[in-house]
Amino acid sequence: MGKVAFHVYNLMIFLVLFALNLLALFGAGMSDGGIYPYMWFATGVSFVAWGSFYIIQFLSEHTAWRVSWFLVMIVFLSVWQTGLGSQIGIMIFD
Repeated sequence: MGKVAFHVYNLMIFLVLFALNLLALFGAGMSDGGIYPYMWFATGVSFVAWGSFYIIQFLSEHTAWRVSWFLVMIVFLSVWQTGLGSQIGIMIFD
C-alpha cells in the first residue's frame, strides 16, 4: 500500500463513518426521545478510534503492518457501529 493509497483508503473509511454516524444521529434526533448521551458516546468514540488507528497506521514503517492495522480498524469499526458502541454507552450512561 503506497502512501497515497493509504491516505485515500483511510479518507474513504472516514467519509463512510461520518455519513453513517450523521444518519444515525439524524434519525435519533427526528424520533420522539431525541438524541441520548449513549448515542453521542458511540459516535464520538468511533471517530476517536478511527483517529487512533490512523495514527498507528501512519507511524508504521512496513506495508504489512499498515495493511494489518487497516484490517483491524475495519473489523473494529464494523463491530462498533453495528451495536457494540451503543451497548457500552447504555452500560455507562444508564
